[in-house]
Amino acid sequence: MDTVLTQTGNQGEASLKEEFGPMGRALGARYLDGVHFAPETEDELRSLHARGFVVHVMRTTAWVNFLYLAWAMVRRSLPPVRAVVNLRPWFTRPWRQTKHRGDYAERFEYARKNGGSGLIFLRRTALLHPSGKETREDPFPALVAMARQSDRPVYLVPELFVWEKRPARLKPNWVDIVFGSPEAPGFLHSMLAFFRNYKRAQFRIGEPVDLRRFVEQNPRDSDEVLARKVRGALHVHLARETRAVFGPPVKPATRVIDETLRDRQLRKALDEVAAETGRKPESVLREARRNLEAIAARPSPTTLAFISPVLEWVFNRIYDGMHVDEAGLHRALKEAGRAPIVLCPSHKSHVDYLVMSWVLWNRGFSVPLVAAGANLSFWPLGPLFRRCGAFFLRRSFKGDKVYAASFKAYVRKLVHDGIHQEFFPEGGRSRTGKLLTPKLGMFTWQVESVLEGARNDLLFVPVSIDYEKVVESGSYSKELAGGEKKPEDLKALLSTPKVLAARYGRIHLSFDEPISLQQFMKARGLNPEEPVTDEQKKSLVRALGNRVMYGISKVSTVTPHALVSTALLAHRRRGIGQRELADRIGILRRIALEDGAPLSVELRNAPSNPESLGPIQEAMRTFIGDEMVRTQEARGEVIYQVEDSRRPEMSFYKNTLMNLVAARSLVANAMLASGTPAPYDTVKARALFLSRLFKVEFIYRVGTTFDSIFADTVERLVRMGILMHQGDTLTLAPEAHARPDLEFLADLLRDYLETYLLAALTLQDVATGVAEDRKSFIKLALETGRAEYHAGRITAAESLAKVTLENAVAYLQDQKFLAEKDKKLELGPAAQDAAARQQLVEDIREYLKRA
Repeated sequence: MDTVLTQTGNQGEASLKEEFGPMGRALGARYLDGVHFAPETEDELRSLHARGFVVHVMRTTAWVNFLYLAWAMVRRSLPPVRAVVNLRPWFTRPWRQTKHRGDYAERFEYARKNGGSGLIFLRRTALLHPSGKETREDPFPALVAMARQSDRPVYLVPELFVWEKRPARLKPNWVDIVFGSPEAPGFLHSMLAFFRNYKRAQFRIGEPVDLRRFVEQNPRDSDEVLARKVRGALHVHLARETRAVFGPPVKPATRVIDETLRDRQLRKALDEVAAETGRKPESVLREARRNLEAIAARPSPTTLAFISPVLEWVFNRIYDGMHVDEAGLHRALKEAGRAPIVLCPSHKSHVDYLVMSWVLWNRGFSVPLVAAGANLSFWPLGPLFRRCGAFFLRRSFKGDKVYAASFKAYVRKLVHDGIHQEFFPEGGRSRTGKLLTPKLGMFTWQVESVLEGARNDLLFVPVSIDYEKVVESGSYSKELAGGEKKPEDLKALLSTPKVLAARYGRIHLSFDEPISLQQFMKARGLNPEEPVTDEQKKSLVRALGNRVMYGISKVSTVTPHALVSTALLAHRRRGIGQRELADRIGILRRIALEDGAPLSVELRNAPSNPESLGPIQEAMRTFIGDEMVRTQEARGEVIYQVEDSRRPEMSFYKNTLMNLVAARSLVANAMLASGTPAPYDTVKARALFLSRLFKVEFIYRVGTTFDSIFADTVERLVRMGILMHQGDTLTLAPEAHARPDLEFLADLLRDYLETYLLAALTLQDVATGVAEDRKSFIKLALETGRAEYHAGRITAAESLAKVTLENAVAYLQDQKFLAEKDKKLELGPAAQDAAARQQLVEDIREYLKRA
C-alpha cells in the first residue's frame, strides 16, 4: 500500500509540473493543499472516473473554484479538467490546456479522449444580482446525446467548494448586491474571502447523477426535456449540499421570535392559559415574548470569527491535541443534505459546549444552535454564548405552562426552519465519568415537532467527547462525596487562570452513524404518515433516547488514562506490581479490540507496560504527578499504590470504560458467586439479578435480549481462556491466568456493589424514621459508608459516591423497597418485613465475599 501511495504521489508531482508553472505550484502548495478534501470524497471520485466520464458541476462561476479543482485533480492523480462551460478565459496554464470555447459536444469529446474530465458552472455572477443569474449556455443536451451514444456511463457530480464562512442572508445588503453574496460571489469577493478562510475551506460532493441510467429511465423524453430535468436535479443536489454546510439563510433573532409567536399551537396554549387564569390574552402573549427573548439564540458569525482563534489558543494551551473522527464527521454531515441534524454529544465537562462548535466552524460548517442550561446565561458569558449559538432552557418547567409552551414552540420553529441543533441527552454533566440515563425532554420536543408536521425527518447523531483528563475532576470528587454543586457564576470565570496553568491531555471526538427518525419509526412498526398514540410516542421517545446513548457508548474512545485507572482501581490489595498491571491493561485492550471500541490513536502498537516509553507511561506519570498514585520499588519491580483519598477522583476515568466491560463483569461476578463448576442456568440467574440491580447504571446493546447478551458474553470469556462451557455447566478454565483474570473482571463492579449495599443497609434508617426524605437518605448512606470503609467491611473508597447512591434509590423505588410521597420516603411493600430488607443485604453481599 505504501508503494502504491508513493507512486501516486510521484505521478501527481510530475503532472503538476506539466499543468502549473513554478509560481502556480508554489501558490497551490501554499494555499490550496490545506483545503479539506475528505479521503471518502477522493475514493468516490476515483471510483467514478474508473467506471465512466465525469463532469464536475458547480453552482456559480468563480475563478478560484476552477483553479482549486484543476489543482486538486492533478494533485491526487485524478483526470484533469479538460472542458469548461461558463467561465471567462484567463491567463493561467491550466486554462490554456482546457477547451472552453466552441461546440459543447466537441469540448466534452476532447476531454474524454484526452483522459480528462469536464466542468460546468450552472449560474454566472453579475452586478446587481446577489444570487447570480442563469446563463444562456446549456451544455446538457449535448451531454444527454453523449450518454445515449457512449458505451460507458457519464456521471454528473454536483460539487461545493466552501471557502466563505458567512451564510446567505434572507435579504441581501448593499455589499451582496455590489460584490456578490456567498452563493454567487464576484471576483473580488471570492478572492478576498478565499485568502481569508482558505485554512478552513472544504471540498464536498453530492449524489452523482448517472446520465446514461437517467436516459434509460425516461425513454420517451427528448434530449432537451431530459436536459431540463437533469439541470433541475443538479440544482436540488447543490442546494442540499449548501444547506448541509451553511444551514438555512440566517434570520434575525427578533424575526425568529415574531414567527414563533405566530405558531398556532403556541397561540392555542396561551389562550388556554388566559382562560384558566382570567388574564388578558395580551398579557399572556407578552409573557411568552419575554420567555422567548430569554430562550432564543442570537448567532453572530462575527462573534464566532473572533472567538475561534481565542479558543484555538486555549485548546493548544491546555490540551496536547484533539483527535477528530473525520470519517464519522464526514458521514454525518453528508447526511445533513437529506434532513437537519441534531448532534447529541456526551456531557462530561463545560468544555463540551465549545468543542463541537469549534470543530465545525474550523471545518467550514455552520455552527449548530446548542441547548444550554439557563444557569449558564450569567453575565458576561451568557450574551457571548448566545451569540455563539446557545439557546437557554430552565432545568424545570413544572407549573409554568407559558414557559413550557414557549420553549416547545421555539424548538418546533428550529425544526421547521431546518436549523442544525445540538443538545446533551444526559441533561447535566456526568460527575462520575459514566454515561447517564438520557433525559427525554428534548427528545420529546424534537419528535413532537416532526409528528406535528414541522419537518418530515430529523437525523440524530450520537457523539462521544472523551477527555484524558477533565478540567472539573477535583470539584466532581467533592460533589460525589456529598458536597453541594456550585452554581456557574463570575467567580467560576475568574478561576480560569488556574485552568490555563495546567495540561489536560488529549480530546477525542467520535461519531456514530446518524439515526433517521423516520427510519427509526418504521423499524418500530410506526407509519410516519399516520398519527401515533400518546403511549406509542412515549415508547418511541424512550427507545430513541436509549438508542442515542448506546450509539455514544459504542464510539466512546478508550484512552490511556482510562486503562490505567481501571487496572489500578480494580485491585483490592495494597499495591500492584508493574507486570500484573501490564497484564490487566492488556486484557482491557483485548476486550476493546474484540468489541470494536475505538482506541486512542496513541495506543496503537504502544506497549501496555507502564515502565515502557509510550502513552501508558505518560498516563501513569500524570497520575503520579497529580499525587493520585505513589510508587515503591522492591526486588527490581515497581509497585503502584493508589492514594485512598484520591480514588474517587481517579474513578472518573475508570467509569468511562465501564460500559465496555460491564457485561463481562456481571458474568464474572455471577460465576464467582455460584462457585465452580456451576450450572449454566444458575450463573445466568445470578447475572440477571445483577443486570436488574444496575439497570440504570449501564447501557446494553439496544434491541437484544438478556439471554442473547449472556450467551454472547459467556462465549467471549471462553475465547479469552477464562471459562469453559461444557453442556449445561460452566467451569473455570484450567489455565493459570483464568482465576486472576476472572477476579479482575469481577472487581471492576466492586465499588458499585458496595454502593448498592450501603443503600440497602440504609433501609433500616427509613424503617426507624431517621431517613425522612431523599436528601437525608443519601446523607445517612454516605455516613454508613464511611463507617463501613474505616471498619474494613467495604474496601473501595470510591463506593461513597452520591450519584451512584441516587441511582440505588431509584432501583429501590422501582423494586418497591422504597416509596416517595410528597417528597417523603417510606418503606415500600417489598421492605415492610425486616427479613426482606436483610435478604436484599445478603443477596448483594453474596458477590462481595471473596477473600
